[in-house]
Amino acid sequence: MRAAAAALGARLFPRPGELVRAATDRARGFQLSPRSRRRLALAILLVLALGALYMLWLRDSSFVRVERVRITGVTGRDAGRLRARLRAAALRMTTLHADEQALMRSLGANSGVRALRVESNFPHALRIAVVQELPVAVLVSGGDRVPVAAQGVLLPAMSGAGVPAIDVGTFPSHGRLGRGRALRLVSCAAAAPPDLLPRVDRIRELPDKGLVAYLRNGPQVIFGSAEALDEKWAAAAAVLADGSSRGASYIDVRMPDRPVAGGLVLGFAPQDQVTGPGAGVGAGAAGAGGAAGSATAAGSAAAGGVSATGASAGAAGATASPGTSAPLGATRGGTASGAGAATSAGAGATRSYPGASASPSGTAGPGHP
Repeated sequence: MRAAAAALGARLFPRPGELVRAATDRARGFQLSPRSRRRLALAILLVLALGALYMLWLRDSSFVRVERVRITGVTGRDAGRLRARLRAAALRMTTLHADEQALMRSLGANSGVRALRVESNFPHALRIAVVQELPVAVLVSGGDRVPVAAQGVLLPAMSGAGVPAIDVGTFPSHGRLGRGRALRLVSCAAAAPPDLLPRVDRIRELPDKGLVAYLRNGPQVIFGSAEALDEKWAAAAAVLADGSSRGASYIDVRMPDRPVAGGLVLGFAPQDQVTGPGAGVGAGAAGAGGAAGSATAAGSAAAGGVSATGASAGAAGATASPGTSAPLGATRGGTASGAGAATSAGAGATRSYPGASASPSGTAGPGHP
């Protein structure tokens, strides 16, 4: 019984050595006849000959020479020159050997073309789709204006309409901005949402505020450093979309997770006014009756003007005019002031928007025109 089981196991599970011997015997039995070997050798030689014929002659022959070129995607004042250069380079090629790198080189340096998509239509047609760099800002030096792309490439042939202005001392001689102030400003413009960019009139860099974007018929947006510009623009767009930010003179997004709108005119109901620490009344009562009706708290100003405080302190310094009173430390809804809370200072209150994020479209809503 044991012997039968062992024989069955050997047939079902052969040893590795037996498998190797069986494979070797089969390989020895599979041998090509002399005639088959000659046919195989001729087939290999034929494939090699056809490959050499294609590489060395056919793909560059006049039988497949480019005769018709269709170019799309070129705009701007330099469009005619770019088309002429592409067409001249393409007519020296064949549909079996269209060289995208050679086509790009024919355009020259700083052409404003990001990429080319080339499609061959055998035997004599070639289609070239041009992907151009788009201007995100316009550099201004004296009376001269030159559009610039997101990577700092100057686009002198493109239109600079609908993009913010950036003041520079001189234009770079090599057609591309180097690292420095101008490139930081261009990066700020490039990060703006597409629907918000046309509203930006100018972008500057100030010592106390860093990067600042000035909106047409709207507030200035204070970015600070050039870090996390996408998040800062998203926060600014969310604040602009909030109707409570209407009338703000600035939006501080240096902390994008807690943006602040300042220079607001907030209306307070009696129950909204907060007394106690952090609350005070302004200068109007201090003129006639002396100190009666005038209270000061830590961080509040005395008669003559009250400066807006909060998370955006130093961002825009809105002040109350003499003769006005403002409940410092009060926010809409009657909450006491804290870091970034809405603080009334006459005509210059601030309001924070913790957790603000951009709307799905990334655009400013009805809060601002």
